[in-house]
Order: sequence, then C-alpha cells, then structure tokens
Amino acid sequence: MTTSVTGTAPSSAASGSAVAITITPGASSVPGSASGFTVNNISNLKMTIPTPANSTLVSATASGGTVAGSVSTSGGNVVLTVPGPIAGGTSFTPPAVTINVTAGAAGTPITSKYAGTSYTSPGMTMTTNVALVGNVATSCYPNPSPTLTTTTVS
Repeated sequence: MTTSVTGTAPSSAASGSAVAITITPGASSVPGSASGFTVNNISNLKMTIPTPANSTLVSATASGGTVAGSVSTSGGNVVLTVPGPIAGGTSFTPPAVTINVTAGAAGTPITSKYAGTSYTSPGMTMTTNVALVGNVATSCYPNPSPTLTTTTVS
C-alpha cells in the first residue's frame, strides 16, 4: 500500500502554552493484488503517532478523510484507527489527526514524527484479507521516519 503523511504546526510557541499539531495522511491505494494473490480488503488500519518530545499530550481528535476513523492514546502514542473494510483496488484518505499538546521547556523544539522503526515496532498495522489465504497481519514503518513538524519553544 502506498501512502504519504504531512504535518502542520506553529513555527514557535511559549513554554507552557497550548500547541495544536495536525498530521494529515494523504490518499492511499489498496493494491488489487500482491504476490499473485487477490487482495479482497484491508481492515483495522492503525497509524501510530508518538507524542512529540518536549510536550505533554492533552487530547487528540480525528476529522475529515474519505473513510471513518477514531483516535485513542496508548503508551504515549496517538493511534488513528480506521476500521474498514476497504476494498482491494481502491483509494481512500484517512482522517487528519489533531494532537493538542502543552509546550515543554524553552530551548528544546517540539518535533513530530511518524512511529515505527521495524516490522516488529511498526508505525502502521492492518489486517489484509487475501483470496485463498484469509486474513494476514500486515506491518510497515517509515525508513527513515521523516520529521513532520518542528515548533521552536521559547
């Protein structure tokens, strides 16, 4: 599956102030086939965004997109979940996630990234339903993980 993610945040903030960071997934395409097998659909898509360093998580919300999604927090991360199913061979856009944080210490920036460093520590997971095989757990991660936003804290 091909996808992209961008982020927006203020360029600067005062220590202790509220900062809203918006992470926006781009259009994604579910392949119609993989390794010679037909992809029926994907479901339970989870995209993980770590709470940025030098900030304290206050809340997170999901909005927009062409498919329904919800956010939750787990282990210092914000997790966007799109239940699906989303048919193979189609395109969709997940909801944007707005992460509200409180800025930490002056002199250290708030930098947001996408989670994941390996297949065993992924930034995105889903269940892929493949013809003749059934459900397959699927994991992926950005390599390297791009910086999505940077806010200078003064």
